[in-house]
Amino acid sequence: MSRRHQILIVDDEVANLRLLRRVLGREYEVLEATGGQEGLELLKKNDVSLIITDQRMPAMTGVQLLEQSLPVSPDAIKILLTGYTDVQALIDAINAGHVYKYIPKPWDADELKLTVRRAIETFELKEHNIKLIAELKSAMGELEELSMGTIRALADALDAKCDYTAGHSLRVSRIACLIGRELGLPISDLRDIELGGILHDIGKIGVPESILWKPASLTPEERDVMRKHPTISAQIIGDLHGLRKAREFVKHHHEYFDGSGYPDGLVGTNIPLGARIILVSDAYDAMTTDRPYRTAIGHDRAVKELADMAGPQFDPDVVNALLKIAEGGAAELNRRIHEDFDENFLGLGVGSVDAKATGKNFKAEVDRQTKAVATE
Repeated sequence: MSRRHQILIVDDEVANLRLLRRVLGREYEVLEATGGQEGLELLKKNDVSLIITDQRMPAMTGVQLLEQSLPVSPDAIKILLTGYTDVQALIDAINAGHVYKYIPKPWDADELKLTVRRAIETFELKEHNIKLIAELKSAMGELEELSMGTIRALADALDAKCDYTAGHSLRVSRIACLIGRELGLPISDLRDIELGGILHDIGKIGVPESILWKPASLTPEERDVMRKHPTISAQIIGDLHGLRKAREFVKHHHEYFDGSGYPDGLVGTNIPLGARIILVSDAYDAMTTDRPYRTAIGHDRAVKELADMAGPQFDPDVVNALLKIAEGGAAELNRRIHEDFDENFLGLGVGSVDAKATGKNFKAEVDRQTKAVATE
């Protein structure tokens, strides 16, 4: 059974209301009002598809009614009945009230019915488009959530593959957000930085364990393999609309301020700010946790290294922001990293990762590899 649309007709002359009802009442549910205010009250209580109003009415003109109806029934189609002879005044009035069409008096019943039918078709098409857009947005949200689930799984898989990274990405993400807050960045930017921090190393899933776990310096060939991980990380993230900025932060988080970094050798402020922040966060966490090729150097030495390399390697403003939040020392910074964040600080939670985890299995593997080299 087809839908029976509601039409509101407004005219201060009762005879005109009766005539309109007689013409339209068979096909539509007709609501009647003898003035603008009465019409607005009916709009508040009913799901009206079409408003037909006379222009010349006391207290409130038809255009004034249609203007005031916009917040109440923004999607309702609007038709104005008028005897206006001033064409420009009529056009201005129609634009102000978002009028679909005006019908001059005296109107013809058959033409009115045809106009109303087309107006209702326009309403149905508009309604269908709104529903379609909502469904597409929902589908895109589900797709993005599915993709984020896949990316989280890859991040977890990386931690399982090379457990010295366990907790690293989460800590980098949180340090980066603290720096972003210190720099006064808006929440939208902080969310992208959080995402970039979480995802910055997932490209290492494609790096051989013999390189990831190597307890000595890498050869030039091995270094070239390792340097591909930001590009691989960006490729894994792909072109999801909600991750475009985060993807750029991930791709460029090893660009150095003087242009000597990789993969594109960007210089200074040509490097995305989120990438510059993640680089500093990444460097701090790397220096303050054990790695296969060296033990942690501690908070004090780490902040000194960052200060010394501000300019050539790091953005000085970003380093200064980290130094400011690190003024309370290692214990205070660690407290903020571990306690200042809810599981879903800005929309991304990694429930399977503990920010305090720094890895244990890799140490045993490093010892095994070192002994193996010594006995060769």
